[in-house]
Amino acid sequence: MERGFKGMVKEKWQSYSVLGNEITKLKDKLKLLKGDLKIWNRDVYGNLHTIKRNILQEIETLDCQDVNHDSLGSVRMGRLELMNRLREVDRKLDSLISQKARMNWLKHGTRVPNSITHL
Repeated sequence: MERGFKGMVKEKWQSYSVLGNEITKLKDKLKLLKGDLKIWNRDVYGNLHTIKRNILQEIETLDCQDVNHDSLGSVRMGRLELMNRLREVDRKLDSLISQKARMNWLKHGTRVPNSITHL
């Protein structure tokens, strides 16, 4: 789970002021939380595939530079930082893929697709 996520959800949930019976309050709070989660997702994750592609381009640029001996250390440090960012993006992508696979399994189970049963 992303660091700070639970705290953000708790803070947002407590900040919502809605009226009505308990079911209406719950429904309205969930609707408000959905909007805030979309914003949080965009701000924290963005488009992971685009981010990964950009990091790989930056690494390639560093690798292709004609580096003189004086700047070699700073280039290595920059590359190390990019590799750490790449590992983090890959971890997030793996998590996203696992979550999507689980959602698909929960939705469809082990059911055989129609296209296979008509062969």
